[in-house]
Amino acid sequence: MSAAAANPLDEILNTAKLLVLSGSGGVGKTTSSAALAVLAAQRGRRVLVLTIDPARRLLQALGLQGDSPDGKPAANVAHPVLPKLADQLPGGVAPGGCLDAMMLDASSGAIAMVERLLPTPELRDQVLNNRIYRAFLPTLQASPDYMALELIFELAQSGRYDLLVLDTPPMHNALDFLRAGNTLASFINERVLKWFSKVPLPGAKPKGGLLGWFGAGSSMAMGVLGKLFGSDALPDIAQFFVAFQDVLPRLKERALATDAMLRQPSTQFLVVTAPGETSLREARHLYDQLRSHGIAVAGFVVNRVLQVPEALHGGGNPAELRQRLGHLGLVGEQLERVVEQLTEAARRLEHLRTSDSGQFDALRKLAGKHGFCSAVPQREGDIHHLAQLRELAQAILDGVASGVVP
Repeated sequence: MSAAAANPLDEILNTAKLLVLSGSGGVGKTTSSAALAVLAAQRGRRVLVLTIDPARRLLQALGLQGDSPDGKPAANVAHPVLPKLADQLPGGVAPGGCLDAMMLDASSGAIAMVERLLPTPELRDQVLNNRIYRAFLPTLQASPDYMALELIFELAQSGRYDLLVLDTPPMHNALDFLRAGNTLASFINERVLKWFSKVPLPGAKPKGGLLGWFGAGSSMAMGVLGKLFGSDALPDIAQFFVAFQDVLPRLKERALATDAMLRQPSTQFLVVTAPGETSLREARHLYDQLRSHGIAVAGFVVNRVLQVPEALHGGGNPAELRQRLGHLGLVGEQLERVVEQLTEAARRLEHLRTSDSGQFDALRKLAGKHGFCSAVPQREGDIHHLAQLRELAQAILDGVASGVVP
């Protein structure tokens, strides 16, 4: 990328509505999400960063200390970070800028989702107090991928934020997470909706009793449910189905909308990885999988890239090293032994640098002329402070601008 060229990540932070960071575990994805969210908020945007399982040190950096034994704040609640901690950032926060952080707990979102989709308070009360609904609830809670996406869709529709930054689960769950809306929509097909449409409104007295509401096959199904829950539960079952006559079409509509949200131009995806053949191979695989599902990837962020001084490129210079060590008083066998050890160390560093550079070039080629690849240098120590997150965000930006491995 030329010095005069615009930084594409700058454009994303300034204009995107949803920024999704995906990758395998342990590559700095969650910290990168928080760092980029801090930078976007400092520039004046209203930002919410949503994380799956932030480390304690990251919560500390964001100023979030919960009352629970693990120190984590309440889930699915927006906790203010900026401008609350603006004094920690050099330059402060631009007017209008704010940052909230939220820990995603998809299972508890199931109740809130059903409540939102039920059209009237009376129907909500009927369903929430219905024992069949309470038995059905664990099934919804067992679909955390969709629950999380539905919460994100709700936040996007609320208009409270200019940008949502989403830290997805590790890579082996990421694709299930991202295609959950489409999967649920496919499940709620016309046959399912037609079956539910046979349920009469409350107060109806069908010929043949309760089981007369359905065909022979459905009567058998209701009979099985009656055996599971008891025959006295059949009215509750019927009431549950009546309520979900309204909910299922809405659920399918929302599922399709969440899936469409991931493919809008205002949604941008970054694949986060780290040096090493395994991590980079997984990043390439995730990139291919996302593309195969119609999701464009804006670029790669390669964290923890080893920095090797230019003097050591090529394995260093033994003669120059011998001369410098001689000036320090080393002579004879001791001098030769130290020179040999340091030269070997330099060769190993050069091997790592060359390997990282080759892998990085492969990712940059994969990203193509419309994508980017950021090499983020390895930093000493963990991040415990908001200013350190801001420094990391700048390093990611600088890595995009340089386009080379240090």
